[in-house]
Formats: sequence, C-alpha cells, structure tokens
Amino acid sequence: MDSVQTTPKKFRPEIEGLRAVAALLVAVYHIWLNKVSGGVDVFFVVSGFLITTSLLSRVRRNGKINFFDFIFGLLKRLMPSAFFVLLTVIVLSFFFLDQNRWLQTIREVFASALYFENWQLAISSTDYLDQYNAKSPIQHFWAMSIQGQFYIIWFLIFATALLFFKKQFRRALLIIFSVLFAVSFIYSIYLTSVNQPFAYFDTRTRVWEFAFGAILCLTINNIKLPPVVAAAFGWIGLLMLILCGLLLNVSSAFPGYVALIPTLAAVFILVSGENQSGYGVEKFLGQRFMVKLGGFSYGFYLWHWVILVFYKELFKADTPSLTDGLAIMLFSLLLSWLVTAVIEKPIRKIKFSNQSWQMAGVLLIILLPVLLVNTAWQQYLLQHEKQADILIGSESYPGAQAANKDNIPVKPYLPDDAAVATDKAKPFLDGCQQAIKYQTVKICEYGVTENYEYTVALVGGSHSTHWFSTLEEISKKYPIRIVNMTKSGCRLTTEKFNYALCDEWNEKIIDKIADVQPDIVFAPAEISHFNVKEVPEGYLKQFEKLNALGIHVFGVRDTPYFKIDIPDCLVNYGRDSEKCTVAKNLVVPEETDWSKVEKKPTNVHYYDYTDYICPDDLCRPVIGNVVAYFDKNHMTDSFGRTLAPTVEKDLIPLLEDVKKE
Repeated sequence: MDSVQTTPKKFRPEIEGLRAVAALLVAVYHIWLNKVSGGVDVFFVVSGFLITTSLLSRVRRNGKINFFDFIFGLLKRLMPSAFFVLLTVIVLSFFFLDQNRWLQTIREVFASALYFENWQLAISSTDYLDQYNAKSPIQHFWAMSIQGQFYIIWFLIFATALLFFKKQFRRALLIIFSVLFAVSFIYSIYLTSVNQPFAYFDTRTRVWEFAFGAILCLTINNIKLPPVVAAAFGWIGLLMLILCGLLLNVSSAFPGYVALIPTLAAVFILVSGENQSGYGVEKFLGQRFMVKLGGFSYGFYLWHWVILVFYKELFKADTPSLTDGLAIMLFSLLLSWLVTAVIEKPIRKIKFSNQSWQMAGVLLIILLPVLLVNTAWQQYLLQHEKQADILIGSESYPGAQAANKDNIPVKPYLPDDAAVATDKAKPFLDGCQQAIKYQTVKICEYGVTENYEYTVALVGGSHSTHWFSTLEEISKKYPIRIVNMTKSGCRLTTEKFNYALCDEWNEKIIDKIADVQPDIVFAPAEISHFNVKEVPEGYLKQFEKLNALGIHVFGVRDTPYFKIDIPDCLVNYGRDSEKCTVAKNLVVPEETDWSKVEKKPTNVHYYDYTDYICPDDLCRPVIGNVVAYFDKNHMTDSFGRTLAPTVEKDLIPLLEDVKKE
C-alpha cells in the first residue's frame, strides 16, 4: 500500500473532552436558549476522524474489513443505550404525553429504531400540514440516524477502495473523501439556500462533515505547527465552538457554508492536540474529569432532550429556570452513567464463539422490545380509530348535521385527542396531494373509477383537498369518479403566489383539467383568511378559462381559519374554552366576498356551507360531538364526511343538469 501517512489508532484524551464540550453546548442551547449550538456538527467531524482511523487500523492489521465485525462492533456500543432510551420514551409518552402527539411519537420511534429519523423529520419539516408539529421526545435521534447511515457509507467506500485501489489505497481514500467533501459541501450550500428545513436533516448535506474528519485523519501527521501556533489554533477553535450558536442562527442557516465554523473549530482542536505544546487546549480537554464526561457524552446527549421535553410537558414551561436546567443536565448525566454501567458495559464485555450470529441475536433482543411495544401501542390506537369511525354520522355524532337537529346529547368528542391530528382526507395521507416542492400536476382517481356517470375534479390547494372526504362519501351512493388535482399551499389562481412552484403548477393546471374532461370542477371560490376581503382576480381568470372550455365550477365558500391549533387547544383548554373559538363575523362575515363580484363567471355555481361549520355566532372546534379541524384551518376527514348529506343536495342536481347540456 502507498505511503500516505495516517495517524495511528491511539487514545486521544482531548477528543473525549471535545465530545464533552460539544454535548454540554447542545444541552445548554436546547435548555435555555431554544437554539441549536453546532455541537452536533462537531460530533460528525470527530466521528469521521475516529471511524476512518479505526477502519485504517483494521486494514493495516488484517488487510481487509469484515462487515459484520465492523457494524456489530459499533452497534454493540451504540444500541443498548439508544434502545433503552426509546423504550423509556414509549412508556413515558403513554402516561404523560398529550394524546394528540401519540401517533407522531410512534412514527418517530420506528424511524429512530431503524435509523431513518432524519428522513422522517426532513419530510415533516417541509410537509405543508406537518411542519408545525410539536417537537417529539426523540427528535434528537436524527443525528444518530445520520451516523448510522454514515457507518454503512464509510464501510462501502473502504471496501471499494480495497477492491480497486489496493496498491494506492490511502491515496485513493484521500481522493474519494476530497471529492465527497466537495460535492456534499456544494450540495449543502445549494439545498440550504432553497430548502433549509429539508437540508438540515438530509444525509447528503452532512456527508462533507464526516469527510472533513476523514481527510484530517489521512493528513494530520503531515501538519506540523510551532507550539505557539498549535496552542493558538486550539484555543481559537474552542472559542469558535462556544460562540458559534450565539453569533449565528444555526437552526435556520445550517448545514450550508456557515457550518464550516463549528467543523473548523473541531479541526483546529484536533490539529492542536496532535501538535501538543504543553499549554494548548488539549491540556484542558484532556483533564481526567473532562475525559470522564466525554465517556458519558453519548448517553448524556440521548437523555437530555427526552428529559427536557417531558419537563416542558409536565410543567407547561417554555424555558426552564437556571436551577431546573442544571437539574435536567445532572439527571441526564446520572442516567447516562447508570445505563452505561448496568446495560452497556456488560453487553460490550460479552464474548462470542461465533461472533457474527450471536452478536446479531443479542442486538435483535435489544431491538425487539422497542418494536413490539411500539407496535402494540400503534395497534391500540388503530383499534380505537376503527371504533370511532363507526360512530361518526350517527345520532350521537352528527357533526355538521347538528345544524338540522335539536338537543344533541354531549358525548366525548371524536376523533379523540390521539387521533384528531391525523384524521385527514385520503390525498393528504396517500401522497396524491402534490407536495409543495414539486410543480408538476399530480392526478389521482377515487370513488367509482369504472362505469361512472359523472366526473368531479377536485382542484386547488389544501382547502380544496379537505373537501375530498365529503365527495368520497357522496360517491358511495352515486357513480361519481373523483379526480384529485391538488397541491400543497397552492390556490387555483393566475396571480403570483408565495411559492414560485405554485405559479408553474397554475400555468399547467387548466390544460390538465381539460384532459380529464370533468363534468364539474370543485374548488373554493373565495378565501376566508383574516386579511382577505375580496375574491382574488386570479380566481376569476382561472374560472373564465374553464368557462371557455365549457366546464362548470362548483364553487364553495372557503372554510373559516382559527388562530390556534385545534388539537392542542382541545387538550390544553377543553372544547368549551373561549380560547378555542373564533367569532364567526371575523372570518366569514355575513356578506360573502363572492356577492361583491360585479361580473361573475357564468359557469360558477356558488355554495355557502358556513352555517353547518359555524352554526351560531362562533366557530367552534367541536360540532355535533365531532372535531371539525385537525389544525388551524383544515377540516378533519370525520367532519368532512358529515357534510356529505348537505352538499349532496346541491351537487347531484347540478351534475344531472350538466349532463343534459
């Protein structure tokens, strides 16, 4: 193999101290500042440095790398603590977490256990409906997931380099890691500029940080610095790391070029430690107590967020006091020590005769309790949802039909707190509503898709989509094909929108509707948002384009907007609280915006169902014992179904008339 020098595998006490500082910074920023510190980026650089060192040592010693030995060796260290934390979170969430957050937590436990939590959060962060979800007790597992994926990537790189470039092995690695660094860094800058929430959790935008550590591992022996310079580098690096989160808005700027600051800080400290001066930062970081803290940094990181989330949940506090915050940190450290001593160390010490299979068995035993308990919890919720589904629309749960009934007995509302946030119309859940990041028109068919008599195209944004449940319920009685053509965050308009991709989508939508040849387009004819007082001109232009094609529009008045998230309000204040209501005249004034339009498109048939959604002077979260909204402004699937008898009386005669034309 070639002579590119690498650092030999040896204990570097200052690295343990660096881990301790990074973990403490993460906790301090989370607890008191509600910000991100950049400490996780340090973990990524250090991981890249150490894993590269470890793999090189294996190649030097054995001439090859055994995948199972490598992966199981890592998992044996990482899984016991992580999975004990996950199991603890499941139990605590069941007893102490608001039920409206249960399903989100269940999804994220599965994602964390299977090491794709970062992708789960990436999708949620850019989902038009899910982006405002409360932070889960295990959201911090996104970093663990990226690390797990990184281990697989690094093994594949080493295996490939050994297979094709054995004689120039280390040189090939240096080239590969340099290319990875450049490509990932450029991609990180690009994606952060166009979609930062997604970029933050994207594995591809983080690879350069691991590659940075790997490049340093391969070149650090060639970096020779005078003692004074080495010491200065180390202390500057530590100062950069501490101040990074204070001076920069890490949460909204990372992981683009700004992430160079904490990663360079880590590199400065590692280089300084390699060129020890006697008065450099390595003396402080290598102190015995710092090394001890570094040994517990992994468990400390896992526990601190869990304890913080449940502290906020139980005490309804946004920011802990100084004493409470210190107590959270000390308790996290104590739990890390206990789990390490009682669970992690004994498993590490187990010796196996047939290591791969026996170790796989041990790891499976660690994994199974989390998956089984989480699955049981999920099934418990699904069973409750099925029972509730049967009751929706009954005499006790009339929903919107309460406007036509008297003396409805008060019953526990449905969907219950655990299910309401996910009680959404099908296109929200099955991906048929086009995501906000795409401009193409996605078309899905529902209802009666063969031998149908009528076609209704549901077109627009999410305030069109939530009417799907109503149409689907009607299609159970009539031969109606429902064609869903909706996109998150986009209304049917020619006016320039908040998102450029909406403009592109709107330019294509009329032609796509023409291809479908619907009898009727179902869409909101106005906007009920607090600041909108008239029908947008762009709406009317799109309606006229449809008119030119001979297509009728079933135009509904937009549904009211609340100022507070309904599921959270129900949990925190109850169904009758004034905080959970909004005055009807503020969001749906008596005079409709449509009535103000002087020249109405002749193909638009306007319908107002506000009195079924807000039966009196207030818009309430629960109507006829059915929760009307799953967030601030979107109807639940359950409530939408209860509107079907009313909408049916208008829709079917119109469809019949259109067919006669």
